[in-house]
Amino acid sequence: MKGMATNLFELLSNQRLTRFVAPLLSLVYTLLYVSAPMFPPVWAENIPLPVWKTVIGLIGFLCSCLLYWSRQLPLLITIMETLIYIGLSFATSDDSFLIPLVGALYFCVCLSSVPRIATGVGEAAAAVSLVTFSMHAGHMLFLEWSARMAVIMAVVAAAIAVRSYRIRRETQQREEQERIRSEMLARQRDLAISRAQVAGELHDSVGHDLTTIIALTQGFADSVETEELQEVLKDINQVARDGLADTRQAVRTLVQEHEALPEESDDDGRSYGSRLHTLDELDTVIAHARAAGLAVVSTETGHQRHDPRQDNLCFIISREAITNTLRHASDPSTIVISRDYEQEGTLRISIHDDGHGNEHGQVLGDQQPAIHDHQGVGLKQISEQCRLMEGSLSCGLSENGGWTVEAILPGTSEKEGNAHD
Repeated sequence: MKGMATNLFELLSNQRLTRFVAPLLSLVYTLLYVSAPMFPPVWAENIPLPVWKTVIGLIGFLCSCLLYWSRQLPLLITIMETLIYIGLSFATSDDSFLIPLVGALYFCVCLSSVPRIATGVGEAAAAVSLVTFSMHAGHMLFLEWSARMAVIMAVVAAAIAVRSYRIRRETQQREEQERIRSEMLARQRDLAISRAQVAGELHDSVGHDLTTIIALTQGFADSVETEELQEVLKDINQVARDGLADTRQAVRTLVQEHEALPEESDDDGRSYGSRLHTLDELDTVIAHARAAGLAVVSTETGHQRHDPRQDNLCFIISREAITNTLRHASDPSTIVISRDYEQEGTLRISIHDDGHGNEHGQVLGDQQPAIHDHQGVGLKQISEQCRLMEGSLSCGLSENGGWTVEAILPGTSEKEGNAHD
């Protein structure tokens, strides 16, 4: 039964179908009315019967044609059908010509606003009441009026049911479209996060390793006297430079539509790179820098809390600063890394080098950085991650020369613990 009711509502809510059905029913009723035995009223006794039937048939045909336009102008067509119904009823002394009126009323209730529906139903009920009270009397008056009003109310009820079904179906379709759109946006967001993670890992791990190779081969080539070995080291150096350029181009391609990482983070708090790094891994980075000829001093004050997210970002900032010194600074000799853990868990990081550049990538005089490169996305993305942790990152020329990167990283473990309390 439920399936049959659904199919029926689906059929009735198909306005393209009903716009033809209603005029067709009205036309069939007109043909049946004209073909049945009928006589002109007293005032039209001198009109030949064929002429009279032709006039009635043309009026019925006009009503059927008007019903075709009920979808575009439901209230206007209802008003016109009401006027024709009143005129035709008084002209023929017959109030049975009701189908065109209820057909127009059906579209009015289905398609119009509430005030227009009230207007259409009110005028249809008033017209039926006027005609019925004018043509009937006695005990037949109530029966005739009740029958016609029952038809009006049945049509209104059916139209309201179809209207409600159509609105509910349209709402479900909009919800389904919104669900599909939300899923598509979620997939795009996940893809953006994945691209940013890959870009971060390429920029940090591969970029740092290639930079170290370049610095090591360049320093070793300058210290050896064997020409053949120098040529080999220069070839290795050039291959590493090309690989670094290709890596950074791949990073820029991955993040060209997402200059900053998305604010959403994974369930484990990971928002940069493909895994969480530990501070133990920083020793390897420092060893590479020392192998490249830099004196690296690392100090730590306060009590280290081993906050995974804080440690991860501390490692990323330190590695980026060391890599930028190798890549951009002119004649650096020393890097000082200091970590200060405060009582409330905040970590203050400072990485300072003694290069001669006024900023990394732009050096004084005719001096050129050891490795030429374009401004990347590293510190910019790391700064965004610091902001998401409610921290900060700054970098610039130091008063005593060289370049300094400073960051403030609030603790996250205590925040998450308090949130669960």
